[in-house]
Amino acid sequence: MRIGNPEDGTAITVRAETFVEEYASIAIKEFVEKSTGDGFDTVYVKFDASSGAQGMQHDFGASAEPGGPLAHRLRQAYETGTPVYVAIETRRRKHVEKKRDEPIDPRTPIHTLRGATGESLSGQPQATKANCVKVIVAAGSVDDPADTAIASDKDLRSDISEWTQLRGNKLGDLPPEGWRCLVADGKRTGGITNATPSGSAPDVDAIAEAIAGKIAGGKSAQTRQSSSAANPVVRGRPGLVAEAKAWEPVNSDGRPNMGSYLAAKLRATHQSAVYLFQDALTAVEEPEQPELTEEESLEHVWQLTELLLWLADQVQKHVVGAVNRNETSHKEAGQWVQQVITTRYPYAVEHITDDRARREWVKVVGKAATEDFARTQRMMAAYLKIDLEPATEPQNPRAGRGQNTAAQPSQNGGDSPAQRQPSGGESAPVQQIQQPRPVTAGEDPDAVTAWKNLADACGMSDYIDDLRFILKATFKVPTGVLREIEASAFTRQVAQWAADPMAFRQQAGQAFNNDPENRKAS
Repeated sequence: MRIGNPEDGTAITVRAETFVEEYASIAIKEFVEKSTGDGFDTVYVKFDASSGAQGMQHDFGASAEPGGPLAHRLRQAYETGTPVYVAIETRRRKHVEKKRDEPIDPRTPIHTLRGATGESLSGQPQATKANCVKVIVAAGSVDDPADTAIASDKDLRSDISEWTQLRGNKLGDLPPEGWRCLVADGKRTGGITNATPSGSAPDVDAIAEAIAGKIAGGKSAQTRQSSSAANPVVRGRPGLVAEAKAWEPVNSDGRPNMGSYLAAKLRATHQSAVYLFQDALTAVEEPEQPELTEEESLEHVWQLTELLLWLADQVQKHVVGAVNRNETSHKEAGQWVQQVITTRYPYAVEHITDDRARREWVKVVGKAATEDFARTQRMMAAYLKIDLEPATEPQNPRAGRGQNTAAQPSQNGGDSPAQRQPSGGESAPVQQIQQPRPVTAGEDPDAVTAWKNLADACGMSDYIDDLRFILKATFKVPTGVLREIEASAFTRQVAQWAADPMAFRQQAGQAFNNDPENRKAS
């Protein structure tokens, strides 16, 4: 966040403090998922204070990101009654609860927002509730640190690699290495900024020495670190982690490698989405351009980014036989998508404003790009005198969670064609790669929109949660939420239902009445 520096008035970037609590072993008392009808949108977990070793007297709770591995790990622990290691972030709200006109200054110390005073870590529940939110960011096995689920980057605000530095930071006055606390009127604030001025090269050793010297007047950094290491309650996970190589999409702590080729692909795809969006607007006269706020425009570009990636997924899957965004074939599939858009089916203003028009555009672009990519493959096969066989899904029964078993590039960092190139009349070897799960309807903005439009058309928009029973019956899924259903199959079925919304409503009513969940016990 950019703010005015309280020290000299210049504009600087700051990070707001986040308070992280870790519990080595604690039982889950309640696990609650709340649904709005489009899939679970909140997960709330209550922990049993009596099961912890911290001498706590009152149960406490926190929210978690829905639908991902973290929520699954927490549910598993709850259902089996197994204690877990858990890490919880307490962070400031954007505004004071129920007071949108009172934004919370990032320079206010997090302990002040929690109602903590002096050297106490104990906050006041009402102050914390008004100013902060508590979010679970890690949970896993008590005995196996490798069995730890981490929240996505969207939900994780702190830097896990800094946790080991800061566990002894009781007073909240020790910034992470490379950062410094802002000072206003002689007192430190709740914002931290880079210790090195912009434009100069950072000297990590000098930064570390400066921080140690700055706090030497109180407790020394060495004392803080040693007391942290001696803490029997908190385990050292995941610790300081070096960034993986560019061809490795995941760091050793399980977090995405933001310096990877995959990260670069997402940025390049977003850039393409920006150009498509801008070209669509400028292709029409100003009076014909839709009235969009800056926030709406940015959100549309991000949704278009996801759509372009999804199209590349489908092209790669149909031609190569699997979806793997870390493979060069995915980049080529995306390039064919871009070429089809540029030369035949441009992204137009009606695709911004009309969901139906955009869905039709997606279909024709995907079909054309798949045909072009497949024809390229046939031309290559003819030149290489290879008999093509239908693409098949690679089998990899040993690929476990967090493993990256994709074929590795050559040691110089580039992809080696020989690693994937079949020779002679042999068919392409089966690649041992970890298969990403298919895109679900809950992750496809167009699928969610189509579902809402169907509910509105049949007069069920206020009771959309009741429509999940027809999804259970049709797709044979456990609960009928969108995240359980593959996006393309869902979209095709919804399009059929949309042809006769009232017939769909009647079918949905029958599914509701016939579902065992709604049958009253006799």
